[in-house]
Amino acid sequence: MTILLVSDDDRSALACQLLQQQLERCGQTCLTIGPALSSRRDSPLPSVTPQIPLTLMDLLGHELLESASAVGLFIRRSDQLESFTHAHRDLARQRGVRPAVVFSGPLQASLGDSLVRQLCDSQCCDLLVVPGDRQRRELEAITQFWPESVASPSIEAIGHWFSPERPPLGALNGGTPQPPHTLLALVQEAIPTQIGAKAQLLRQLIRWAETSPEWSIVIQRDHAWEKGQPWISKFKSSDWTFPDNLVFGAPGQLLSQLASCSACLSVSSPWSLTAMAWGRPTLLIGDYGIHSDQGTTTFFGSGLMHRLQSIDHLDQLLDLPPVNTSWLQSMGWGVHDGAARLIRRLEELLP
Repeated sequence: MTILLVSDDDRSALACQLLQQQLERCGQTCLTIGPALSSRRDSPLPSVTPQIPLTLMDLLGHELLESASAVGLFIRRSDQLESFTHAHRDLARQRGVRPAVVFSGPLQASLGDSLVRQLCDSQCCDLLVVPGDRQRRELEAITQFWPESVASPSIEAIGHWFSPERPPLGALNGGTPQPPHTLLALVQEAIPTQIGAKAQLLRQLIRWAETSPEWSIVIQRDHAWEKGQPWISKFKSSDWTFPDNLVFGAPGQLLSQLASCSACLSVSSPWSLTAMAWGRPTLLIGDYGIHSDQGTTTFFGSGLMHRLQSIDHLDQLLDLPPVNTSWLQSMGWGVHDGAARLIRRLEELLP
């Protein structure tokens, strides 16, 4: 079986590379495909270059697609996902050959409205992959009563294939975090959504840096950004006074920072689950409530949501209760045979 994995940005390129490694360890032939990433953008992730430099629509009619058994599409735009899938099947029908099995899935563990939206975006696919059996059961409960006229993909849980299971070699400081301490603040592009909330969070981080001078605070964006674009709109560093122990993270350092930090903080960054799984004490900011627009619905049951005002000194982060392991396992971290599950399901779908 030959499997193509298609990406269109830094996040999906890394995810496709990680899945490729798992599939090849299981003896499958696998190629990553995607456009060259823009040099005008910075990314918090390690630089990854797809093996075959093609855009999604360029892949249509390409000899690679003609010989593929399955195609995994991990792209941002659901309309392109649908256009490609229908065009590929139409071309295969005209040529009298079988189309490749098309599968897709989210690059994070989600619940609630976000999970249902991911299902709707992937209705054109043959297979939808999700992180955990919890998500699979919820979606199967939704689709079991759909009429036959409504397209419904098969669903399989394959774990957190989109993030490294282990930290980079030599990066994990191991055991209980020891001084010097570092707080990694994972900040997001559009969350929190309230006007002025990002500035409020930045002021809180500054206060913590001042009251905990023995700590270092690294503010790391969890998403790619245009070079020179500030995290906060209309942000001017000249308007702020930063303590020496507070810095903004450099591109390409997210994974090593997750491994080596003493504690992690975020509103709802998907990478906070990786921090939890790697044993980092994690605080999820509960000031904005549990709402879909804040991305916090997913983390209900984690046991890690706290108010910012409950932390006076950063040493308190080290004494926070650990993540609810049952919740973490249910969100997909308990699935460790994801590649084998995917291969088995693809073989079932092949004619």
